[in-house]
Amino acid sequence: MSQSKAAIKEGVKFLALLHRYGWTALFLIACFILYSQGMQKKADVCSDLKGKIRELESLKQVVLAEREDLALQIHSQNDADWIEMVLKKRLGVVPEGQMKVYFKTEE
Repeated sequence: MSQSKAAIKEGVKFLALLHRYGWTALFLIACFILYSQGMQKKADVCSDLKGKIRELESLKQVVLAEREDLALQIHSQNDADWIEMVLKKRLGVVPEGQMKVYFKTEE
């Protein structure tokens, strides 16, 4: 009988501790859950921002290449060969003594 009384006293002590510190434990568990959710949202936002950074870096490379091309065009404006190439490509001008050939594509 003394063992059962000791077990009952231990159970009562446990229940008293649970009653006394139960709200604290529930508060800590709730804080942990909210913290975990916040960290997950932060990780999602971080992932989205990294994707946007990659997109902007690739766009930056395209724009820098275009800028370099335009700078070369500006510096080449006084070059006779460049002027001739632009006239041939964009305007379709043909120098004297050469024949212009059109290729008709069927759709």
